Amino acid sequence: MRASLCLALCGAIAAGCSGDPASPVVPPVPPLVRAVYVLNEGNFGDPAGARLSLYDITRDSVFRDVFESANGGRHLGSLGDDLALHRGRAYVLMSGSENLTVLDLATHREERTAAFPGDTPHDIVIDSTRGKIYLTRLFKGSLLVLDLATLSIRDSVRVGNNPQGMVLLGERLFVCNSGYGTDRRVSVVDVRADTLLATITVHDGPSAASPASDGRLWIACTGNASGTPPTKGRLVAVDPVTLAVVDSVLFTENLWGSIVAGESGTLYVLGVDGGSFYGGPVHRIRLSPRGISAGFIPGTFYALAYDEVGGEVYAASAYDFSRSGDVAVFGPDGVLRRRFGAQLGPGVIRFRRSAAASY
Repeated sequence: MRASLCLALCGAIAAGCSGDPASPVVPPVPPLVRAVYVLNEGNFGDPAGARLSLYDITRDSVFRDVFESANGGRHLGSLGDDLALHRGRAYVLMSGSENLTVLDLATHREERTAAFPGDTPHDIVIDSTRGKIYLTRLFKGSLLVLDLATLSIRDSVRVGNNPQGMVLLGERLFVCNSGYGTDRRVSVVDVRADTLLATITVHDGPSAASPASDGRLWIACTGNASGTPPTKGRLVAVDPVTLAVVDSVLFTENLWGSIVAGESGTLYVLGVDGGSFYGGPVHRIRLSPRGISAGFIPGTFYALAYDEVGGEVYAASAYDFSRSGDVAVFGPDGVLRRRFGAQLGPGVIRFRRSAAASY
């Protein structure tokens, strides 16, 4: 599951979600220029639940079951957890079926796939400079290092508990060890040798990170709602050169675990809607002068992204997995601009910037 707080709050709550009705066969996706890809988790335990949908920005059109329509009705797998677009390909990661599938973005046809049984891969980062892929192993406290060309395993690296979000900055990979609220560490991996360089102590539940315009790496920590005593969410800023903790922002509630850098000098994070296990409102943080707009965009949002080209905030709603979700698009003033449909459990949003080979 993309949600970092689910196990900390209530265990595997997704097991009670209802299924999404079978989608009809859709026509092939036409050539794209600018598009938004949405990876939908699907119902917990559904072997074919992970679905890829997209929004064609140019035509204002939505396409569902993109993989199925291009691959003879075959499915991606179970629990779509992460998605990377890189040099004309989509790398789609499923934690339930424990596989990574690579698609040609021109046709959305499968090029290759690799299975990692017993590893529960959850997040992906591509290091194109050194020809590697990094996958977090959610319940094994480590990373898998893959060959970018073949998807074969080259190495593994020990990190912390329940590693989730990762950010690659130069020759350092920052890994958030969530522990579902019980770990407090960010592991720093030297990607030249794939060795652990350092460990930074931040706050309970580090789950995602984003570099910001102030030159710092900001870590979203969920807090630990089940701790003794319980702790609230916090953003922690790390100097990516010295690895020192240099700033923090404390919230009066837990955070969902998502963070994105917005327009210059701003960050967006998701809170937790009271009593909900499916996300919360969008909070906006202005870095200088410091200011927090709690509930800047009210709602119960499950995933978050920021489009630098359009200057827009994308926030996905899962509707407690009772029906297909959707994605709302807001301007920097927080005003709704448009909304488009997705599928069951939209958890990852990625942007295709142009028709060129690099994204």
